[in-house]
Amino acid sequence: MSSRYFDDKRVNTGRQPELDLLKALCVIGMIIVHVILDQGKNVMPRIMDDYMTEFFGAATFMICMGIGMYYAHSQSPGSYLARAFGLLTIGQFLNILRNALPNLIAYWITGKQFFIANSFLILQSDILTFAGLSFILMALFKKLKIKDSTILGIGVLMNLAALVMWNTVPSPNNYLISQLLAFFIITNAEAYFPLFCYFIFVAFGYFIGGYYPRIKDKDGLSGRIIAICFSVAAVYYAIRFTVDMPFMPELGSDTQYNLKPTPDAIMTCIFTLGFLALLYRFVRAIGGKLPGIVNQFSLNINRYYCLHYLFILPVQTILIATTGKLLPGKILPILYGLFVVAACYCLIELNERYWHISFVKMKGKKLVIFTASVWIATVVIAAYAYPRIEEYANIWNDYLLP
Repeated sequence: MSSRYFDDKRVNTGRQPELDLLKALCVIGMIIVHVILDQGKNVMPRIMDDYMTEFFGAATFMICMGIGMYYAHSQSPGSYLARAFGLLTIGQFLNILRNALPNLIAYWITGKQFFIANSFLILQSDILTFAGLSFILMALFKKLKIKDSTILGIGVLMNLAALVMWNTVPSPNNYLISQLLAFFIITNAEAYFPLFCYFIFVAFGYFIGGYYPRIKDKDGLSGRIIAICFSVAAVYYAIRFTVDMPFMPELGSDTQYNLKPTPDAIMTCIFTLGFLALLYRFVRAIGGKLPGIVNQFSLNINRYYCLHYLFILPVQTILIATTGKLLPGKILPILYGLFVVAACYCLIELNERYWHISFVKMKGKKLVIFTASVWIATVVIAAYAYPRIEEYANIWNDYLLP
């Protein structure tokens, strides 16, 4: 039904500049933060590490992904499953290149436990793996023709269940089982983006995506959203930053970031919606157009994610193997982060213009061979590394970094 802000048909189609800008800002921030965290020791200012990621972390990407699902050309369950399997395979390929192979080589050369422990991170609930599992779940919901509001409700219940289990259910004694469970809930293994904790953001984005194409008065709606969302967020975070809440981890802690307990998750959704409206106002104020580089960042999120890690973790492995430590000082990691942003941009531009390398467009025998190789290598490497590890590397012990 048509209303003051929404039409009963799609009137707001095409690219949404505020979404592109939000994704571009997150890509740049992601690269800088990852470089500083993985290349330097105690370099990241606490306000960035503990608090800024609360507002502009992975949850923002997932909300954008949910919105983008409504703008996709194909939204059938089959297309969602194909997208899911592609993301899962690319995620595993990335784990092989950034974690497994560099650390296995270093282990064979040095024999140090640090490297074999980090090679087992070929199994981890990384963001691409989470995205793949989310597409599988969304394909099921599409098949069952579940309403958008119900999907959002399921996302909230999943998040709440993860919070309850974190408070009541201990991790298994077997680390492999614990790692496999970490794809879904928080355990003592590498549980960065468990499905139950983070699906709420995809569901929220998808719910918003159902309204986004029907917005007919962005000016009026954005003003109202800014006023409501930022007011609510200000009150909530004033309390959350100063008052200890029962059954909730400390704000800014690793546990809180990975778990995203339900009140925090809901408030992240509210804040992101307000910030998206604010970005719309900003784009409108500068004439409604953004530089081409913004679209380049926005359209290539997965490429930036995969490529930037190839500049980080293999280099980290080389540094530790040769010097026993990470990049010295505080300035050098930051400068290296800026270099990685520029290098990724140039490589992606070169690929777009000349090389045209794309795993997504791979078909036929090449796709079968690539997919089979990735998953066979995953099983073989995990089976090789697991019995040789004395202490497992994960976020809870800072990956055993020196």
